[in-house]
Amino acid sequence: MPYAPNSRDGSSEQAAANANPLAQERESANMTQTTQQALKEQYARAEAERQTRQQKRTTTATAPTAASNTSSLPTTAPANNKAVALPDARTPVACYLDDIAPSGIVGQMIKFKDKKFVVTETEEAISEDAEFVAILDQTLIGYVKFPEDAPPVRVQGLLYDGFVMPERCDLGDNDESEWPLGINDRPTDPWQHQICMVLQKRETGEFYTFVTSSVTGRRACGQLLRHYDRMRRTNSDELPIVKLKVGGFAHRDERIGWVSTPAFAVVGRIKKDAAAMPDMPPTDLDDGVPCLP
Repeated sequence: MPYAPNSRDGSSEQAAANANPLAQERESANMTQTTQQALKEQYARAEAERQTRQQKRTTTATAPTAASNTSSLPTTAPANNKAVALPDARTPVACYLDDIAPSGIVGQMIKFKDKKFVVTETEEAISEDAEFVAILDQTLIGYVKFPEDAPPVRVQGLLYDGFVMPERCDLGDNDESEWPLGINDRPTDPWQHQICMVLQKRETGEFYTFVTSSVTGRRACGQLLRHYDRMRRTNSDELPIVKLKVGGFAHRDERIGWVSTPAFAVVGRIKKDAAAMPDMPPTDLDDGVPCLP
């Protein structure tokens, strides 16, 4: 008896579908949906792999030694076995250059001492009439700790390279009863909030770095950086020209009297091309260990 296909036969259904344009359209839509689902799954897998690679590149650094102290990197220091993980966003070229030729305190260091700006190495006072280009896009910020019998520990990075200050509590040493006593016989936080600001003397082209950990010093830097932020919105290719002045205020405690503070008076601006960062080895921070940014 010859074979007679019925409604359940696959070839018959296929023939009917071929003859029916609506069925062909539904089949095509199902294929498209399947393709989109596959692409979506592939994208999800690729994104998961990318995040995995990014996590592998994320560094959790410990206390640097004299040979590996690199404060320009977004590093973290030991904090009672608790560390802060910060992504290392440097390019491979930047990583290599930081390893072989780290840059640090540029030129000679300047501090505000005894009511005046002085060159740390020579104690020479800086004239209030001298003009400096403030190379603020190279400003180094962060925390530094000076252990009694060990190299400094630095958690620092360049402000305008995206470095984010860690929370103080994440650095450890949170028990004030274990803090060393300061000059006023009160416990002093071993972690100092430090700012290093690069300056170039216009008259000679010499480079200096103003370093401060005091509240008034950081406030003076902050006011200048706020001015620079406004400049960046309208004149992003320029840097401010400043004079190093002595400001101050009357302390509310009359026994203390007038308190002298550092101040930066903006007297002009200059194109960034006219003030380039020097290519030179780092100097010391008077602690026997090179300060690397």
